[in-house]
Amino acid sequence: MEDKVNVRFKLVSIDNESCTPDFEGVDLLSIPEEKLKFQYRIDTVIQMSKDTILVIPSIRYSYERHVLLDATAVFTYSVRNLDSAIAIDKENQRINVNADLFPALVGAAYSTLRGIVFARTSGTSLSKYPLPMIEVKTLVEKNGISVEE
Repeated sequence: MEDKVNVRFKLVSIDNESCTPDFEGVDLLSIPEEKLKFQYRIDTVIQMSKDTILVIPSIRYSYERHVLLDATAVFTYSVRNLDSAIAIDKENQRINVNADLFPALVGAAYSTLRGIVFARTSGTSLSKYPLPMIEVKTLVEKNGISVEE
């Protein structure tokens, strides 16, 4: 087993941030919490030639087929010497990760999106339903990863 390498990374930007509430005509205060549906998605794009990793968390609240809230943002991280942390095996279509990057990047991005949604829904009846915390391990396991050369 290969040793993990230490890498340095930093958040460069948060772009394409959107938080779209739409609860017109829905009495949120009467919705039983167990009927409120929560969905999330985490996508990660590794940009090898730019030494960057994009993490794109998205969340959705819905009730009876009505989307109450959609939120997403693109978190761009600069990773010094990305090629020492990640190797692409094209033949076997695998990503070999030699650094423990994803828990920190994915966890920070999801938590920040939670904060954005909290700020945007503050003072509305949707603030009664804060985004759930999700274990970093679960976020990483559900993370969809793609690679750009």
